[in-house]
Amino acid sequence: MSNLSKKPDNTTSVKGVIFDLDGTLLDSMHFWVPPLNYKKIAARYRDEATLKPGVYEFLSELRRNKVKIVLATATDRDVMEPALHRTRIYDFFDEIFTCGEVGEGKHSPLIYRKALAFLGCDKSQVLVFEDAHYAITTASDDGFRVVAVADEWVHLYGEMIAHEEVLRRSEMFVADYRELRIAGLG
Repeated sequence: MSNLSKKPDNTTSVKGVIFDLDGTLLDSMHFWVPPLNYKKIAARYRDEATLKPGVYEFLSELRRNKVKIVLATATDRDVMEPALHRTRIYDFFDEIFTCGEVGEGKHSPLIYRKALAFLGCDKSQVLVFEDAHYAITTASDDGFRVVAVADEWVHLYGEMIAHEEVLRRSEMFVADYRELRIAGLG
């Protein structure tokens, strides 16, 4: 079991978590395989998107431990919100930020900074869960603590960095949320 309580120096507990959506919480990246049809993609989110194993339980555990939870996603609100409601995770989020609403994609740290400002805690007390290599790089380069999440569709992002680089930039690599336990939070 992996423990997400503290940084390696054991000085900073987790007060907030920023989650990406696609490939991180939802198994939905394969919806974006070309040719792209926005209407069909939206219907797939609404009708087919599933949670990655252990996500619901992990979000529940974060909530029980009074950890603030923010969603930071590149997917438009009108596309992803039906999936959040159907999978029963919408109410876990204290706030939702989309790249479209923030005005910049995840090659910029703006969405993470906006989420951090909402959380109202120190960056060292926040974990960012991401699957995309470029987003992991962005968050890491901006000083965020990153948890890399395995996703078989990560190649769709078009920017690959070596797995060793992902591991170097991340505090932890997660293949299955059922392996995670929260301890010492709050």
